[in-house]
Amino acid sequence: DDKNEYDFYQIIDKLERDTPAESEAKLAKIGISMENVAEFIQAAQPTPALTEVLNNLATRGLGGFVKIDYNVIRGLAYYSGIVFEAFDRKGDFRAIAGGGRYDQLVGLISGGKVNLSAIGFGMGDVVLCELLKDRGLVPKWKGKLDAFCIIEDESLRPDSISLVQSLREARFAVEYSLTPAKADKQFKRALELNPGYTIKLEKTPEEELVVRFKNLRTREEKVLNPDEAVGGLRAS
Repeated sequence: DDKNEYDFYQIIDKLERDTPAESEAKLAKIGISMENVAEFIQAAQPTPALTEVLNNLATRGLGGFVKIDYNVIRGLAYYSGIVFEAFDRKGDFRAIAGGGRYDQLVGLISGGKVNLSAIGFGMGDVVLCELLKDRGLVPKWKGKLDAFCIIEDESLRPDSISLVQSLREARFAVEYSLTPAKADKQFKRALELNPGYTIKLEKTPEEELVVRFKNLRTREEKVLNPDEAVGGLRAS
């Protein structure tokens, strides 16, 4: 019944963590037999709503990726229909993603202004990352970085950030070290990101700012005024 629904789901959610005796005692308090629960889970017979989803997936050729598991209880109480979790096929990791159907959540959040059923899920980025590492599938960095700004003199950081911003506004991909670091460490990071150029603000003996461009392919260098930086990078 509705009064015991929440307690029942919490007990099922903890079946794998509690001992059989503990689960049986909890279920007995709400008038349910552990034997009946075990039989129901083992039978894994789909409800009409779940049957419709399974048939849809089978039609798409995805039936082999799905199995019914009535042990799965999502922890959030707003779910009102089918819930699901996604795992790697070998079962080596915990759930990569999980979610389900909810019918009242949008109405609740909108204060009753919008009554809309929905389905949603959340993904575990750490689990996904570990899975990709384990399978040797972490993609190599292929992003095109135009320049890396080396900030050797921390007193020039504000001007360097301003330079980076102007280049980004001109649609160049530019990175820089967010925290102070030795120039050689920044240069090493630049090589890892494989940009076309490194750029560095310097002061002349006359205390004027200039930008030193270094072509990492040819090792050629050129020095320009900051207001020439966009045109200089575009012409490269």
